[in-house]
Amino acid sequence: MAPKGSLFRSLQDLEAAGSAERRAARQRRQQQSSGEILQTFLAYRLADAAEKMALGIAIGDPLTLRHEPTNEWDPNAVKVFWKEQEIGYLPKGMAALVAAEVPEAATGLEAVVSGLATTSRRDAFRLQISIPIEKPSRRLKELGVTGDFAWDFDRTSGADKMRLVINSTETAFRELQELLRVSYDVSKCGYSYYPTQDGRHYPWYLSLTDASGRAPADEAPVEQLIRTQFGVPSETTRRLERQKRLEELEEKQEDISQRLQVIRADEARLRRELEASQQQLQQRQSKTKDQKAKAKEKARGLKLELSIAQQELDLAVKENDALALTCQELETTLALRQEELSYFHELSESMSSGTGFGPVGGVADRAGKPDAEASERLLDALRSMAADLRPRQILDLATRICPDSFVVLESAWKSTDEVVGFKRGERLFELLWRLGTRYREARLAGQPDVAGIQVFGAAFAAKESNTTQNSPKAMRWRRFDYNGKEVVMEQHLKIGVGDSINRTLRIHFHWDPEVGRVVIGHCGKHLPLPGH
Repeated sequence: MAPKGSLFRSLQDLEAAGSAERRAARQRRQQQSSGEILQTFLAYRLADAAEKMALGIAIGDPLTLRHEPTNEWDPNAVKVFWKEQEIGYLPKGMAALVAAEVPEAATGLEAVVSGLATTSRRDAFRLQISIPIEKPSRRLKELGVTGDFAWDFDRTSGADKMRLVINSTETAFRELQELLRVSYDVSKCGYSYYPTQDGRHYPWYLSLTDASGRAPADEAPVEQLIRTQFGVPSETTRRLERQKRLEELEEKQEDISQRLQVIRADEARLRRELEASQQQLQQRQSKTKDQKAKAKEKARGLKLELSIAQQELDLAVKENDALALTCQELETTLALRQEELSYFHELSESMSSGTGFGPVGGVADRAGKPDAEASERLLDALRSMAADLRPRQILDLATRICPDSFVVLESAWKSTDEVVGFKRGERLFELLWRLGTRYREARLAGQPDVAGIQVFGAAFAAKESNTTQNSPKAMRWRRFDYNGKEVVMEQHLKIGVGDSINRTLRIHFHWDPEVGRVVIGHCGKHLPLPGH
């Protein structure tokens, strides 16, 4: 631990190094503690006390004090109100003091009930009043109504007695005497002739006894009572608090000393690192000349690389121009495709009116007979165009070309929207074309379901596998609502065998002999299988 002789110098250094926030906080605490509390009483005869107590006055109740300059008996009179009800006047001396030194009394001064007790002689009742004063006047300070108040227990009187010694004005001493009489019997009081205690002389003393006539066994309640009303601890408590604070400061000083040693060690380390850095800097400076020559050579290489990069950039610009031309060509092709699509839409409308196509979907000549060669050319053109269309557009095109061949359920349209990235549009169109022409003709001719094998070959499946048929969960996916009935559609056409939705597609359908049409319930991704 550091020597005590240097403690106060260290504390002064700490105080000087304090932050602005700490100084501001300390100033606020000083301002908040600058107020004082006046203590006084309202005295009643026992005959009148019962009437006042019947009102329900309790400790802690707020009071209002108001100066009454028009009082015919005393122009300094200060009336006391409890809940807007008059309960008495302050004592004459205290009233004169409040009226003269506390301006707030003219409009209403706040106070509080701090005690209810009888006098030591049991001949009257006292209602103790505490009056907080934010900014006490100079006269109030001169009269002792300030923090200039010190007291202690007299340690020389023996264990069988409790005596207090007080250093204050006579007014403050009388207030203390009245305060203690609320809880104790004050047997003796007056001027003190006791020797100086701890280097301090106390001009007043008083002795306390309890109801049994003995000294109180515990000093703590006495100190708590005085400290609550006057805000001042005993000198012994102050010394203990100062000693504790001093010990805390000494511990802090020890901690600061240790931290200072660590800082000095860090400073020495940093100096060594600085010297090492300076040596490295000198070594680097010696290498700078060689690096300059290398830098020049590297700069020449960078110029060459820049020239090559410029050539690559020019080449990329040319390639970009070529891509722009390709893009224009693709846009032109797309426009042509769109024109072809419009043409075939018009063609499908003419088909629906009964002209231009024969009963099997072929193109008719001028005599009304099917032209197989023209039909094949039309099919090739439509198949080529379908390669650039989405599945929904292909299904729509097929229904327009063969309007009397299909009944497309809403579930089928929804399933086509789930495979917008399907890449084999020409194969899808070909299967739909055959389904609406050759397969429909075979079924109209009375052929059974297996007629699809002759039309589609391996792409046709008349039913599902036994594993799928035995799975209720899988079969639920193959049931579709048609005309208010649930129809199982096991017949389907297959495109691809993988799981990729871009290369694989299934068309589930049902032949309705009553209307002579193919009912399509699904045209999309592979329906779920058991365990898949």
